[in-house]
Amino acid sequence: MSPSNEEITGLKSLEMEIGGHIPETNELQPHFIGYTIKDDIITGLSLFSCGLENIPNGIIHFHNLEKLILKGNIIKLFSKRICTLDSLKLLDLSENGLKFIPEDIINLELLENLNIESNDLENLPNNIGNLNNLKSLNLGANKIKKIPESLGNLKKLEFLNLSNNQISELPNSIGSLNSLKFFYITHNNLSSVPETIGSLSSLERLNIRSNNLTYLPESFGSLENLTSCFLKGNKLKSLPKTIGSLKSLKYLGLNSNQLETLPNSIGSLSNLENLSMNENSITHLPIEIEKLELLIRFDIQDNKLNSLPENIGNLRNLKIFLLTNNKISSLPESIGLLKSLESLNLKQNNLEEIPTTINGLSSLKELDLYGNNLKYLPDSLGDILNLEILDLSSNNIEALPESICKLKFLKELDLSTNKLEDIPPCIGELRSLRNLILGFNNLNEISECIGNLKDLEVLDLGKNHLKEIPKSIGNLKSLQFLYLYYNNLESIPEEICYLENLEYLNLSNNQLKTIPESIGTIKSIEYLFLNTNQLEKIPDSIGNLPNIKHIDLKKNKYEKVPAFLRVLEERGIKIITDLDL
Repeated sequence: MSPSNEEITGLKSLEMEIGGHIPETNELQPHFIGYTIKDDIITGLSLFSCGLENIPNGIIHFHNLEKLILKGNIIKLFSKRICTLDSLKLLDLSENGLKFIPEDIINLELLENLNIESNDLENLPNNIGNLNNLKSLNLGANKIKKIPESLGNLKKLEFLNLSNNQISELPNSIGSLNSLKFFYITHNNLSSVPETIGSLSSLERLNIRSNNLTYLPESFGSLENLTSCFLKGNKLKSLPKTIGSLKSLKYLGLNSNQLETLPNSIGSLSNLENLSMNENSITHLPIEIEKLELLIRFDIQDNKLNSLPENIGNLRNLKIFLLTNNKISSLPESIGLLKSLESLNLKQNNLEEIPTTINGLSSLKELDLYGNNLKYLPDSLGDILNLEILDLSSNNIEALPESICKLKFLKELDLSTNKLEDIPPCIGELRSLRNLILGFNNLNEISECIGNLKDLEVLDLGKNHLKEIPKSIGNLKSLQFLYLYYNNLESIPEEICYLENLEYLNLSNNQLKTIPESIGTIKSIEYLFLNTNQLEKIPDSIGNLPNIKHIDLKKNKYEKVPAFLRVLEERGIKIITDLDL
């Protein structure tokens, strides 16, 4: 197949203008240069990112062009010569510097897809509504302040993007876009939307986030085909009662508004799967929320909830429940009925106890209770057999139930910043543990059984009252990070040299007088903290550590700097010491 002589002339002209070859391609791609041929006619042309400052003159030779991509150039003037290409169905002028669109654009009567995203448009032609065949209009990331009434005449329009402009109001005619399925108008200055928006009977996806909306019209409930609604980052104080009529709605995003209550009708959203409304001021949930039987993800973090509805357990399909940073002081017994729940986040609340029914959460993999007022844990906690991540840090827990040792799939256990004085010896049965965080407690000893945790990668025992470390620590062949800072350690067992994957060792702020010479055999170590101890001698073997990057030795009792430290410093190793090297 070969193009006509006129089109060949046009190609040569274009190649001279862009200073390069334009290849034939099977399919036009928006991020490549090329042309397509159909029945010996050039029907598609892409001049992506060619440094063009103007619409090339050679374009007039392509009378049958259906697709024209001029994306990513520096074109500032919308040449009328484009408007003579009356076969055009797709025109992409995105990422240029266009300041206006001529009214002659209506000559492109067959145009279906117009993309002028990321330009400098301030206005649209008043007759843009005459593009009767337009299905997709992308005007995002411009400087448009006003939308002409004629836009409502685009009866075939299915996709409309007006995001990232300066639009403060929408024309009433917007409700006449009967075919519109996708409407994006994020990051504008809208304080309201017209009542006519309820007439968008085909609308499936609506994104109005990051505006200044203070309310939604009652007609909003008429959007019977709406499946996704994004309202994040507005100033909504309430929702219309009619919102419960959105029977097709699957996603509702209300994050970062000023909501204090929810209408009871929200329980009528029978197909809702994802409800997100973190960062509001909601004090309670209506009991009707329990009717959302298909709900999978519920995010109500950063609100002012004091409690949950008694029948919250009716949300039988719920998998993710996010309640961080509220004021919840107790959980209803029905919480244990959430059989599908996989992740429960209750951190930074006011919980003083956990109901024994929590063992009903048979699918739970992640439980976060950080930053509450818990003193005790129910024995039934150990019956959540699929649990993989358990965060109980920053509470007032004084003891652990031995049942916790039944959590055979547990990978991460954080018990830091509590009041624990001991850990049940059976902790060594948690063979799946990767991270064990026990820092900032009152631990006096650690059982030898710790050595059974063969897959452990992180062990934090910092800020306790430990006087010794069990020799079995040498069995932790997978250990990469070991924190023992701020204890009362006077010695370290020789077995530490068996930690063949250790990268980070913090022994600072103890009472250490010696360090085993064998420490120099831990070839993997990169960071070594020995500061604030009673060391009178630094093992020479440290100079043999091939991967060392950082050594802190300040505030010890040695009086002479070992020669090997100077050698390490010359290699670019960070050495921190009180003495001059």
